[in-house]
Amino acid sequence: VCGNSDSILIREDDEDTGVTKLILNNPSKYNVLSSKMMDLMMVQLEDISGSTSTRVLIIGATGKAFSSGHDLREINSHQQKFDNNSGNQDGQQPLHDLFQKCSEVMLAINNLPQPVIASVQGVATAAGCQLVASCDLSIASQSSRFGVSGINAGLFCSTPAVALSRNVGRKRAMHMLLTGDLISAKEALEYGLVNKVVFPERLEEETMELATKIASKSDFGVRLGKKMFYEQLKFDELGDAYEFALERMVCNLGHDDARAGIDAFMNKKKPRN
Repeated sequence: VCGNSDSILIREDDEDTGVTKLILNNPSKYNVLSSKMMDLMMVQLEDISGSTSTRVLIIGATGKAFSSGHDLREINSHQQKFDNNSGNQDGQQPLHDLFQKCSEVMLAINNLPQPVIASVQGVATAAGCQLVASCDLSIASQSSRFGVSGINAGLFCSTPAVALSRNVGRKRAMHMLLTGDLISAKEALEYGLVNKVVFPERLEEETMELATKIASKSDFGVRLGKKMFYEQLKFDELGDAYEFALERMVCNLGHDDARAGIDAFMNKKKPRN
């Protein structure tokens, strides 16, 4: 365990399963993605990225909220300094840096070699919803809610829209962004924002069950597959995507895990991982 119960971010490593957990632990402030929280997340994500023992990462949270997004007090403080600086353009740099830091956290999750699962126990709004959308997979409690509600305060959730629009259809994404309405866990499942909805008391067990199942697979194959999946989406031409994918397929077949797995299948043996 990295970080005690008083830390706003807790890390737990299970070497037996290969599953690592990052737990947002600032429930009194609804696990806001403050500058400090994001700094801590970046340190851990960079460390996990280079880890050979972590095969799957779970991002969870304590309290009633998964994350309410950015710390509005922090944003307001930067905005006041900008106003006091007579609107000088340089005065907006702290705000730019804050949102840039958030974007870097989301990109770090996307670029992490290991699959990332969001375990959502409560409300996930604005950048908190963006965090869920940035994870590769997500399991939600029946009591969880999701929204990009910045527009209710006059601020369109522009950066959360990037991740959201890459998870749900355009019409549904725009409805969420323009109304600021919260959607239920069931609706999030229908929209494609989460993979599964479970009873609250089953959330931790169901998330670990999925994580350990993935962790039991070929680590080389899973890492190659995650990177390939996102890279092939960048191609405009279908033929180019297939060309890229077949090269990854051939590369995968050349690895010992695939050779052993195919041999085990042919000889009805249990493959190694």
